Amino acid sequence: MNNEEIIEKIDKFLKEEGVIIPKGPIKEFYSQLLKLSGIGLGGLLNLSGKKAGKIAGSYIRDFIGNEGKTNREEILNYIRIFLTDAGICNVVACKIDGNKIILTAKNSLFAEGMESRKPVCTPLSGALSGAFEELTNGKWECKEIECQAQGKNYCIFELVEK
Repeated sequence: MNNEEIIEKIDKFLKEEGVIIPKGPIKEFYSQLLKLSGIGLGGLLNLSGKKAGKIAGSYIRDFIGNEGKTNREEILNYIRIFLTDAGICNVVACKIDGNKIILTAKNSLFAEGMESRKPVCTPLSGALSGAFEELTNGKWECKEIECQAQGKNYCIFELVEK
């Protein structure tokens, strides 16, 4: 299966299986959740995101099929398309350096309209590590190192294969 066919499958899947919900209520819910929560919520959000990322990764794996091993550049492209088309964020850059990947995103659903001293896109960090684990059969950790909620221009995520 070629790249265009896989991208078409991802797009069709999101249109058929996705749910269109205005971002406003989701952002407000997440904002209030963070304001009202206590210590320890970060781990729960990361774990929940990781489980969701593994599910998304399994969908992408099904689209790719069993035609051989997919390289990291292709995986990043499919994840970029998935995140953008799902309305979660716009991936604007990716850099692969050995066992490390730096992913730069804009307009994260979790950071839009938020102000925080620390990064807030914890569910997305978990989702990225979960998707990469599912698609590479490796162990990945992801940390958001900059966030638009901090007044930065981008949300920057560092994925490291363990």
